Amino acid sequence: MAFPEKIGRYTIKSELGRGGMAAVYQAYDPSFDREVAIKVLPREMLHDPQFRSRFERELKIVAGLEHPSIVPVYDVGEEDGQPYYVMRYMTGGPLSSLINKGKFSLQDTARIIEKIALGLAYAHKKGVIHRDLKPDNILFDANGDPFISDFGVAKLAESAVGLTGTGIVGTPAYMSPEQAKGSDVDDRSDVYSLGVIVYQMLSGQQPYKADTPMGVVVKHIIDPIPEILINNSTLPAEVDAIIKTALAKDRNLRYATPVALAKALNLVAFGDERSGNFNMNTGWNLSTAQQARGRAGLMVIGIVMAIMVIGFFLLRNQLLVLEPASTATSEPVLVTVPTLASTPTLNISPTSAFAPFCAGNITVPTPLIKETNYVCIKRLPYTTITIPEGATFEVTDPQASCIFEATSNGRTVLSCSGPSFLVYDLKVCAPPVIPDSDLNKCSQGDTFDSTNQCCIAAPPEGAGCTIFVVKLKGC
Repeated sequence: MAFPEKIGRYTIKSELGRGGMAAVYQAYDPSFDREVAIKVLPREMLHDPQFRSRFERELKIVAGLEHPSIVPVYDVGEEDGQPYYVMRYMTGGPLSSLINKGKFSLQDTARIIEKIALGLAYAHKKGVIHRDLKPDNILFDANGDPFISDFGVAKLAESAVGLTGTGIVGTPAYMSPEQAKGSDVDDRSDVYSLGVIVYQMLSGQQPYKADTPMGVVVKHIIDPIPEILINNSTLPAEVDAIIKTALAKDRNLRYATPVALAKALNLVAFGDERSGNFNMNTGWNLSTAQQARGRAGLMVIGIVMAIMVIGFFLLRNQLLVLEPASTATSEPVLVTVPTLASTPTLNISPTSAFAPFCAGNITVPTPLIKETNYVCIKRLPYTTITIPEGATFEVTDPQASCIFEATSNGRTVLSCSGPSFLVYDLKVCAPPVIPDSDLNKCSQGDTFDSTNQCCIAAPPEGAGCTIFVVKLKGC
């Protein structure tokens, strides 16, 4: 794909990457004789005058973030209707490239996460939430130091979508449950994304996988947190607890700050909450005396925690011994069905009475359908719809699609998509299911209503079906 020769005063040299929200170029800045990276956002993001002013205001805030772990923004501008901003060119590439080469050690992971956590904490104090933290947005310089890039871009994209309809912009694999649901996000959403990155660095893979991007979003909302020790058995058991705290579905149960996550990781990796570079006041380099005092104090804490952990596992083992006895007491509930040879045949006398016919006009209820959230993924609209478990569904428009994603609490989760602003019908059917034990309670042609314990006339074709109108919004 061809790229422009110049953007503003910058001479474009090559394309570094392209995604649904932007293209990134390597360029030369003649005014300062330096290499830079330019991120160009879509033209349509400036179609509304209100958004234009919002864009300029937000990017000025982002450009004002000055921290040793945040990629500095040099310039902001607009070229032929396209907004862009200019950053330092990072020659070490993204974290995603390093993850593709294999798992990280616990110590290397802790060192990288520590620096990223400090940059996030600084931005959070300035009132800026990243919203799209992922390995592609963690870049390394020539010295191997990590930097966070693309602060606030997801928020700008959300604002652009919001001008035509509600929506969420982000990366499904790293999206917090509350962001996936379209709820308000705070600093702990970035903590969740950082936890996903930790999981991926230590295990070599993302915690949730699905056939579709929306399927991944659904898993972040409803699936249990995976056991990282299954994918990397060499890790200390404490790492699993760190992951489960960082990825808690309820944000109130997560680490309150990214620094708290980094400290927990450091404690397991180094036996100390702080490394030589960890200082929330200055950002870098504690004095030797401070480090020594910190290590001495934490050594005592570590011994106490070790005793507590040993005690916990001893107690747990004792509790586990009790489990067979508990199981034994519940055995009478499990009834083994005898063979037909030893089981007397149930004879129904011809004079056996059927259940009474229902007095009232009882009809088959229609299935309950709910639209739970809406998200934009690679500029394609998705909506999540839940229907009763076991219900069937049918899409009436060939341009649209709805696919099964998961089942949770008696509900089936569907993700539906299609072109922006498409409106189409989704037919959902949940006909009554008659257990075998109830089949002979009514005369032929009638149906037993277990709710009211009476018989009703067989429902007509299409009973238990309903039409739900899906209205996709714009991305």
